[in-house]
This record gives sequence, structure tokens and C-alpha cells, in this order.
Amino acid sequence: MKLSPLVISIAACAVLAASPLSIERIVVSDTVDYNDLLGAESNLSKGSQTFGAKSIATLSTQANMNPYSVIAYSPSVNFTPVDQAGSNEPSYHDPIRIRGKSQSGPGGVFMIDGMPISSNPGGGKQLMDMENVSSIDLFKGYLPSDKNLGFSSLIGKVDMNVLGAKSKSAAEVSQSFGSDNFQRTFVRFDSGKVGDIAVFGSFSQLTNDKTKGEGDLKRLNGTVGLTYTPNSTFKAKLTAIRNADDHHNYYNLSYAEANDLGKYFSKDYATTKPTTANNVNYYDFNKQKFYTTAVLGEFEYKPTSSDVITIKPYYKKDKGEYWYSSVSSDGNASKNRVINWKIDHDLFGAVTSYDHTFSEALKTSIGYWYHKQLPPGPPADQEKYTVNSSGNLVFNGYAVLADNDYHILQAPFAQLSGTIDRLTYTAGLQYQTFKLGSLHSYTNGTGASTSSNYDTAIANGTLDTYSSVDAKTFHTFIPSLYVGYAISPSTSAYIDYSRTYGFDVNLFPTYVSNRANFVSKNVTLQQLWDKLDLELSDNIDLGFKSTIGSITLNPNLFVSYVQNKQANVYDPQYGVSYPANIGDAFGYGAEFSAYGPINENLEFLLALSYNQYQFTQNFQSGTSTTVNTDGKQLPDAPEYMAKVALSYHLGDWTLTPSGRYTSSRWGDVQNTQKIDAFTLVDFDVAYRMTQFMGSHDALFRLTATNLTNEKYIATINAADNYLAATGVTTTYQTGEPFGLFGSINLKF
Repeated sequence: MKLSPLVISIAACAVLAASPLSIERIVVSDTVDYNDLLGAESNLSKGSQTFGAKSIATLSTQANMNPYSVIAYSPSVNFTPVDQAGSNEPSYHDPIRIRGKSQSGPGGVFMIDGMPISSNPGGGKQLMDMENVSSIDLFKGYLPSDKNLGFSSLIGKVDMNVLGAKSKSAAEVSQSFGSDNFQRTFVRFDSGKVGDIAVFGSFSQLTNDKTKGEGDLKRLNGTVGLTYTPNSTFKAKLTAIRNADDHHNYYNLSYAEANDLGKYFSKDYATTKPTTANNVNYYDFNKQKFYTTAVLGEFEYKPTSSDVITIKPYYKKDKGEYWYSSVSSDGNASKNRVINWKIDHDLFGAVTSYDHTFSEALKTSIGYWYHKQLPPGPPADQEKYTVNSSGNLVFNGYAVLADNDYHILQAPFAQLSGTIDRLTYTAGLQYQTFKLGSLHSYTNGTGASTSSNYDTAIANGTLDTYSSVDAKTFHTFIPSLYVGYAISPSTSAYIDYSRTYGFDVNLFPTYVSNRANFVSKNVTLQQLWDKLDLELSDNIDLGFKSTIGSITLNPNLFVSYVQNKQANVYDPQYGVSYPANIGDAFGYGAEFSAYGPINENLEFLLALSYNQYQFTQNFQSGTSTTVNTDGKQLPDAPEYMAKVALSYHLGDWTLTPSGRYTSSRWGDVQNTQKIDAFTLVDFDVAYRMTQFMGSHDALFRLTATNLTNEKYIATINAADNYLAATGVTTTYQTGEPFGLFGSINLKF
């Protein structure tokens, strides 16, 4: 649906947003409000936007398993899932952008209780049930030192705070159902405090057919939490999660197909096995299955009223397979393969801190963070398969066979914070040591005769010195500063600065897949590896917040200066093209949010944003050619977004229309592949009862998503360094069609 600029302008201020809403009243609490400036510095020091329990219940979808569906209502957050389940697709990256930026490397955007537990590729992207989350802190540009963690923090962080075991016994049961055989069951039981211990346990199961084509999604999740509080000086918290994710992938459209959604919106993989050799277009060749286990702890000791010692250890194990079709770019079907990316990795670490309060004007925190993470990122085990004339897979060797060492990140950090009259501040510094693990490649020379057992293949393989590298270490200072000033009891202003970081691991797989070309020019991976650098972004925000009556207004300006951004460019020194950290980029924009009750029956949430994010130079693509990238908007980064949600309360009924407008985007950094703007409209009807089937709170809900059945592109699969001149192809995935969902939630 194409809209004129006038219609867009009207729609942006009237009826725009993204996912279905429930009866719970909208409460978006930004932690930089004037109350924080007057003394609640523990919240102010976050410098974040916080979505509380009511916001989560209101803004989460019927799947209730993805925090990005909640924060999608914040200005400058671009998250549009490919189906009503809110699943992240594909497996190898998070399809979320914040202020135009995408996440880099094998680092995830979300954290749990301040611990960087997420990573890519692999499973665990929907590790938490939203019913088990008490609040979500969204950090965009500014990140305090104790939150600037993980393999990458480039675009910010989404920190989920676990709803721990309750002090009183309780139970919650919910059942959802809807379009495409969608079903979700959630159960949680709280023991209440028994002596010094309180325990909760939850289980959820979600099943859903794909919204187009053949295949389905199955997700199981079990969570157990324990809280131990023997006295007022010590508290221990332990959370264990087991997650299973088994689903088929959606088809990726070409740009030509994405430009004709009337014909190709529902296109997907073939539903019957191929009858010709090398035909990889079959739905069961494109799927993923992962089992993820996570354990998180938090131990807090208060030896005095002014001192707090905190230790947060964490561990995650992720194992599974990601199958996908690989089609030859030159149209030669004999080169088509099915890839099985086997993933078996873990990460673990701890965040420790010692906080001391001298006075309200001066509070100090010193800490240390250690993180150890095993690849993939880059890949280590990718098997190749051909397809015979019977449609069966035949092992054909390895696309990648490598023995990769752990990546290790560690950083001491320190923060000063306090409140002086109307001024609140937080200043932090982190000194980070970022070690990329060594890579030993055995891919060259593998074939159908190579063992399909990874350990056997490595043991019998020959080390490829051209494609192997030693460990590489970066040392970086990462500062941060936040200053807020209360102009009046209802008005505040703030300015903040922080440095974020990231690293893409594209060089290794690029070199392996193009090894013959590099070797012919006597270029080793080590030579290119030595040139890599850490991507850094310096971010500045200037904001203003005012409460007029019951309405809160929050305009904000921001800029980002990015250096060492990766781009796939031609290197005249070696006469080859490869991903190199030589780019500079500049981002800037404006945000505006407004929320609150208009009267006792009607409340609203509005979010508007304008974003520019672009390279500031052209890149060399050959000995005498360049590609025009200077000043061009990066891929999948809409300039304009607008979101609105209205909740009208009539007795026990609540009616909630919502919608989201996303402006046109580009599929490549040269801005030659344009994707049209789209508007999504949802509608939710809910009814609450205080007594039903023994429960003290019952909620019945009916939700219609994509009410107008808009045909649109949800996800653009393109890295920021995709240049058409290098032969790298962007792909596109369509979004969810119209859907209808019902649910019942009972609390006991």
C-alpha cells in the first residue's frame, strides 16, 4: 500500500504502531524523569528507557517470547518479525536495528539481569518467556560501564530483568490459539517464601504453522528460579533455563521478487522433494533445531549500609543445526549445495562489582568483567550436501572445517555517580581487552571421502596454513558520561556520551570460500587478519523531558561517529577484495515520544523518529573503479518511523487499536534497491473478570494483527558492507499476513 506524503504525515500522528496489544494499561517509564533527578539516582544512572510489567503485558505479542516486540514501540527501534509468532529469522543474526545500526559479529543484543548471555549464530534467541520478565531496560546510544558488555554493544543493549520467585505462593496459567494453528500454553507456579528460600518454575509450549508455505515452528521452554535471603545483608538468586527451538525457515526473495509482492508475497520453498539433481529448493532443506541451556546467578552482600559487593556468574550452552540452501550466484545448478551448519558452543563469564556510598553527591563503583565465548562466529563446521535425482542429500565434504579457539573479553571498570542539588551525574570508564581466538582451517582438500564426523575429519585433515591465523588482541578505553538537570519539578534536561564497540567475523568465511583467488596472488589470511580493527562508535544524546498534567513529552537529538566500520572493498596492495575495517560512518537523528492518560478512560503512546546513518566515503572496488557510498543510507535503515497505541477502557472492557508506519528502506549501501514503505494496523479487544474458575484475575483477549492484510517486506538480509559491485546479494523476507488470535490468562 503506497501512501502520499500528506497521508503519511497524518498517519504518523494518528494511528501507527506494530504488534498486538492486551488489556493491561500502557505504562512506559523513562528512567530520566524528574523524580529520578530529585533523588532516585539508582534508576537515573541507567540512562535507559524502562518498560515495566504493564508495558510488557500491553506491548508483547501473543507469542510472549521476544523482548524486541516490546521495545519496538520505542522511537528509532526497527523490529518487524516475519510471522505472528515473533520469531527471529534467520538464525545467524538479530533482525533488529536501533537508530539505523545493526548488531555486528557473534554478539547478541539482549542481556538477562545485566549479564551478556546472548550470542549469534545459534539458538536461544527466544530464551525468556515474557511472563517471567519484570521489566526491560532499553539502552540506545548511552551505555554505562556496567552494561557495556558482550561480544558487541554497537547498537545498544536490551536488558531483561527476571521476575524472581514471589514471596507469596501463586500460580498463573494461560492458553492462546489462533491463525495458522497457533497454540501457546504457559504455566508458572511460585512456592512463596518457605524459610529463607522461595522457588518458581514455569513451562511453555508454542506451536505454529508457517504463515506461508510448508513447515512449522515448535518451541519448548522451561525455567526454574530460586531466591535465598537468610538475612538483610546477603541475597542469592539463581535462574536456570532450558530452551528448545525447532522450526523451518522462510524463503528469501530476490529484489525483483520483493518489488512484485502482489505475485510473490506468499512465495516459499517447494513442498515436494525435488526430482532433478542439484535442485535445492525444498522446504525440509531449510530448517534449524537448537537446544540451549543457560544458568545465571546473582550474589549480593552488604557488609555495611554503605557497601555492596555483587557477583553475577553466567553460563550458556548452545547446540544444534542450521540447514539452508546455497544457490550458485552464476546460475550454474551443478554448484548448488545444501549446507548443514553444525553449532556446538558455549560461553561463560562473570560481572563483579564493589559499590560504596560516600554521600548522595558521591557514589563509587569498581568492577571487573570476564567473558569467554567459543565460536561459531566465525563458523567451524559447515557440511556440504548435493541433491541427487531422487531428492536425497549426499554428503559432499565441508564448506568450512576449522578448529577455532575461544574469544576472551575482560575489562576492569569504574563509575562515579551522585546527585548535587538539581544535578545528577554518572561517569564511567572501562579498559577492555578483546582477544579473538586463533583459527585453524582444514577446509581445503575436503571432499565426499572426508569423514562427516567433525572430530575424525579434524584428526585426519591437513592444516591449511594459508587460511589459518593466530589470536589477535585489541586494547580499548571505553568511557561514558551522563548528566541530568532538573529545571523544575516537572521538567528536566540531559546530555550523555558513551563509546560502544563491535567486530564482524566475515573475513574468515570469505577467505575460505574464495581461497583459490587469494592463494593465486600469494595472499594469506594472516596478512589480512593483521589489518583488522575493532569497530567503535562514539554516541551523544541531548534530551528534554517534561510532564504536562498527566502527559509526558520527551524529545531527543542524537549523533554517532563510527570508525573502523567493515566494508567489503578492493585492496590495491594485494589486488583482492575482502571485508576490511576501513570505513567511517555518521549517524544522526531526532526522536519524540509522548505517553500517558488523556482522561480516566483513554490513554496513549506515541513514538516518532527520524534517522540518518551512512558511510562518509566511497570505496574502491577495483584497480581503477569505486562504488558510490558517500552519504548513502545504510541497508534496512528507515529514515522515518511512527508508532501509536490507544487504549480505551469501558468498565471491564478495553479496546486497543495500534499501528506502525515504516518509511522506505534500501537493500544495498549504494541505494539502488529500494523497498516501499508500509503501515501495519492491529486491533485488540480484552475483557477482565475478578473471579473465574477459582482465579482472582482472569483476562480474555481477542487480537487481529495486520488488519488490512498489508503486503510488505519485514526483514532485509543485508550487512552494512554489502556492495553490489562485489557480487554479494541481498535477500528479502515478507512479513506476517492478517492473523486472528484469542487467549485466556488466569492468575491464582
